[in-house]
Amino acid sequence: MRRHGYTHVPDALGLNGHACWTFEDVGDFVVAAAPFLEEGLALGQRLMFVGGSEAEDAIRRVEPMRTMLEEGLLGIAPFEAVYPGGRRMPNEEQWAMYAAATDEAIAAGHTGLRVLAEVTALVLPPKEVCGQARWESFADRHMAATPLAALCCFNRHSVAEPDLAALASVHPMVDGRLERSAPFTMHAQPGGVLALTGQVDAYSSDAFARVLTLVADGSEKQVGLDLAEIDFVDHRGLVVLAEHLRALTEQGVTVSLRDESPGSQRLSELLAQDD
Repeated sequence: MRRHGYTHVPDALGLNGHACWTFEDVGDFVVAAAPFLEEGLALGQRLMFVGGSEAEDAIRRVEPMRTMLEEGLLGIAPFEAVYPGGRRMPNEEQWAMYAAATDEAIAAGHTGLRVLAEVTALVLPPKEVCGQARWESFADRHMAATPLAALCCFNRHSVAEPDLAALASVHPMVDGRLERSAPFTMHAQPGGVLALTGQVDAYSSDAFARVLTLVADGSEKQVGLDLAEIDFVDHRGLVVLAEHLRALTEQGVTVSLRDESPGSQRLSELLAQDD
């Protein structure tokens, strides 16, 4: 299993960890950036930063990032080079860019690539949030089998809490300050399986329905689900999930449950009621 859950210090993500982080100001941003990058160095990964000008300025000025730059341990990728025109490329093209950078890092003797990304600009205006969440989920499925780790950072003052929650919910690791608004995650495990973790209840069922439409939109012909790590899911949450899976099967998508947890057994019963 990939590392998942909530953390207050992003320093234990592993080679293919993927975390959503929020920050109040630049100082808050660098407090998270340093341990994330230091873990990457310890693991032998190549380090890369991409982000806005204010965050980049902080990376250049503040230790230990300044020394990492001076010693050639950290590279800065121009935002426009990674995201032409300041926007994401189509998912396949964007992933091809990151995959190529990871391959280059491995060819150079590193164990993989670690990306510190301050990408608030990609979710502005707010209509861009859904596209970013889809991209994060798409990338996460590939990252599950790739030595690429990423810390995706968003400014809390620029992004509404419900949108931050949606973005967080498609990452396996989440800023602990978001646990209340993002009580569950739906992230990838090796083999293309989507794992549901955390808690889903009547209070969070609407947010859960939103995330489902983003991560399982019918564009893939097979969807595998694992509920083994879910802490709690009530009847309403299971109904929301069953209704969405039923809609996917009507679109010709093959849905499979990959575990035998009580949640999966109850979900199977709900799915069978209309058969």
